[in-house]
Amino acid sequence: MDFIKEKNVEDQKMAIMNYKGNVKDMDILIAHLMTWCEFENVKVKGYPFSIYYTSPKNTNPNEMIYDIGIEVNEDTELTGHEHGSTGRIQVVELLSHKVLYKIHKGSYETLDKSYKELASHAIENNYDIIGSPKEIYLNSPHEVKKEELLIEIQFPVIKM
Repeated sequence: MDFIKEKNVEDQKMAIMNYKGNVKDMDILIAHLMTWCEFENVKVKGYPFSIYYTSPKNTNPNEMIYDIGIEVNEDTELTGHEHGSTGRIQVVELLSHKVLYKIHKGSYETLDKSYKELASHAIENNYDIIGSPKEIYLNSPHEVKKEELLIEIQFPVIKM
């Protein structure tokens, strides 16, 4: 689980919702997103994720800004993205890109260690982090103990 790897992420269509508020609201947001997908007959691919635009290190917990989303089928119609349209679900396309990633095993409270390892690896191996981090939730705290949680952390990068 401690390995840091590089991979190419292919073009993806995603249903996303921009949100400003506490990350503790994430369960409700994921449920809302999944209900929307079901109601709109949108086929889901993969796992729920978040993309963070602010850091919990220097942001009030109720002022966090992040997207919550899930990859959807290629035939899902695009709706565009108006950044800052809090609570509104949009279907957008993320173009292919390179990421450094690590699978974090353990509670959300210990994620900071994995983030530091990824950042150090990027610096030591001449990568430039070119975007916001993404967390992909491979299982749920409702299904497994917090020590068994699996979260893929991705940093979009270019090799210098």
